[in-house]
Order: sequence, then C-alpha cells, then structure tokens
Amino acid sequence: MKNKLTVVIPTRPNLENINWIFWSLDVQTFQDFKVVLMIDKVLTKEEFEDLKTLSLKWLKNISNKIVFVSNINTDFVPQQGVSYVRNYWIKLADTEFINLFDDDELFDSDYLQKTFDIRNKHKKQIQKNFILTPTLMFRKTGQIQSLWFDYYNFWTSRPHSFQFKKNETIASIQMYSGNSLFGPTKIFQEILFDERLDFVYEDLEFTYRIYKAWYPIFVSSDLLLYHMERDKNILEHARVWSTFAAYRKAKHRMIFIKKNWTKLEKLKFYLLWFRAQPLWLSAKVLLYAKRKEKFQIIWAIIKWTLDGIKS
Repeated sequence: MKNKLTVVIPTRPNLENINWIFWSLDVQTFQDFKVVLMIDKVLTKEEFEDLKTLSLKWLKNISNKIVFVSNINTDFVPQQGVSYVRNYWIKLADTEFINLFDDDELFDSDYLQKTFDIRNKHKKQIQKNFILTPTLMFRKTGQIQSLWFDYYNFWTSRPHSFQFKKNETIASIQMYSGNSLFGPTKIFQEILFDERLDFVYEDLEFTYRIYKAWYPIFVSSDLLLYHMERDKNILEHARVWSTFAAYRKAKHRMIFIKKNWTKLEKLKFYLLWFRAQPLWLSAKVLLYAKRKEKFQIIWAIIKWTLDGIKS
C-alpha cells in the first residue's frame, strides 16, 4: 500500500547535524509517510553501506520507512545542485503529498499531523490546492528567522519580508525561501525547480512560479520549524562570503528577473534600480570581508551580475 506522504531530504551528510531531523521524524505521531534521503555526495560502496548503518541507528521507529538514494544504488548524479536533487525524486514520487525539508531542522512530534490538520481545514475553506509553509524559527531561541517573503519588490530586486499580524494564524504570501514546503505532489511535478538555479534563488523562483500559476502559498504561525543551522557571519547570511557564492547570488538574481518579470518591470529595474543590490552587497564586503578577498568578491558580484544578463 502506498504512503500518503513522501518526506524528501537532500543532504551531503554530516551525521552530527542530520540527527536533528532523524530524531524529529522518528517520533512523529502521524505515521503514513516514507523518508527519501538524497545523498548529494559521491560515495564508494563501502561509504554508502556505512552511512546506511549509521543512519538507521538514529531511526529506531521508522527504519522501514527510509529510502536511500545515492550514486551507488541509482542513476542519481551527486553535486549537480539542490534543484536537481529535489527534482530527481519529485519526478519519481508516487504519494499524494510531498514535504521538502533541509537536513538541519528540528520539529515537534505532532508536526506532520498538524500539517495535515491545517491543510484539511483550509482546503475546505478555499476549495483549492495550495502550498503550506511553517514559521521558521532560529534554533530553539524563540526568535523567528525571517526567511519567508510577502512579495518580490522589483524596484530593488529584493524580497519584501512578511510579518504576521496580531492574532493572525495563517496568511497568503507570494513567495517563500524556505526549509519546508508541503503540498500535493501534482503541484511539485507540474512546476519543477529550475536547475540553473542551485543556490538562494531556487526556492524564491520556484515558489514565485507556484504563486503565478494561481496556487496559493500559505504560511502558518501554528506550524513551527526550528532551523538548527550552524553559526554564520554577516557575509554568509548575505550569501557573499566567497567569490563563488557571490557569483551564484548575482547571476541567479538576474536569471530570476529575466525569466519572470514583465517588459515594463524589467525596464524600470534596469533604468532605476539595477545597481542597488550589487552596491549594497559590495558595501558589506568592504566592511566585513578579509582584506585580500574584498576586491575579488566585489569583482565577482559585478562580473556575474552582468553575466546573468547574458545568460
């Protein structure tokens, strides 16, 4: 019998980090799911078997629910970007629903059940399929981590962050850069990730296209996800800590704009606000990057902003 839900987790496994989500899944009250662990790393046969053995030690209750996907046991090709990784299993999924997670997350034992309860309640109200996302919390600090967005502001080419209003439990948003996306499998299979975008914008662009396809995106204040990420400095948070990171952010931003905006929006952007984000990012690099890296990273932001236009 098929499961109702597939939980998809891309990972370049760090078993000291992934134990959070393994523990979370192992104690879920909702049980009609399977876990697909996408191992985005080239492994030998011995490494693959060792990883499976170590992983199953964490999964005492759901060891029979996990599927390991790697270069050893499938035609999956590691290190092609997170969009490729997610698309690989989305295309194969045979369950009614998919929940995409990252591998550094923690959630309560009723998380999946609550997800379905919220889904069922609002499906009755709007009579339409939609994508559901949680409120993302920074670890167990009680602080909300602002990684969901109300809309994409084409004047500055930056996402406009969203905050819940008082007593608001669910809100419709335009896009979400997130660590959890839940919805019907057919939406994910209809609107696959753009595999040219493998960093930062892969979530923004993906959920933006879902919104443009007239599928609502809801964020819930009743559904909490704890992001157990490692400590990051200012440049890491800005996604410009290296020349390669700056390259991807700058180039992907331009691909997003070229692909999704109207001619009028593009004209306004190129005439008025084209330089705003590169200048802001460059200022951060000047302030916080190591001396020998400053101009290399700034050159990457400039070069690959222009390169993105030509893509």
